[in-house]
Amino acid sequence: MIRLENIGKQNGHQILFIEASATLLKGERVGLVGPNGAGKTTLFRMITGQEHPDEGQVAVDRGVTIGYFNQDVGEMSGRSAVSEVMDGAGPVSAVASELKQLEDAMVDPDRADDMEEIIERYGEVQGRFEELDGYALEGRAREILAGLSFTQEMMDGAGKCAWRSPASSSCAPTPCFSTSRATISTWKA
Repeated sequence: MIRLENIGKQNGHQILFIEASATLLKGERVGLVGPNGAGKTTLFRMITGQEHPDEGQVAVDRGVTIGYFNQDVGEMSGRSAVSEVMDGAGPVSAVASELKQLEDAMVDPDRADDMEEIIERYGEVQGRFEELDGYALEGRAREILAGLSFTQEMMDGAGKCAWRSPASSSCAPTPCFSTSRATISTWKA
């Protein structure tokens, strides 16, 4: 559960929230709509702990994983939409990243002396990856993107604007893409 309790927030002279309260229950889906500058991003930053309210409090229950897709697309350059969505999967994406690093280490001739430790660690990490149902991660990411009308080309298009909205010519994350990142992050933890 996520609770916003009497939060107040101001950016410069602009008041964004005055005694705002809300509760999001497990399994609930909520849309946040408003004009630019209304405080949508600020609200998400408060929920993720990147910012704090001027007044009141934001409480997130233990064990809740929050996916937040930053509007700054600079770090996404050259990456596919599928990769970006998978990175939003919380702990399983970190485990997948470590598996990839260990796989690279296993084929590195300079690491031959460390092979026993690398293989032992790989077994441990692979077990955790299986516990988190990590082998289904890419399929789940593709399922979410397909449900948001992404074509295979849009999903896999690294190095170009892979996350272009089907209805737009702009090369920025679409609300649908942001939603997919948040959706997969609530998956099994």
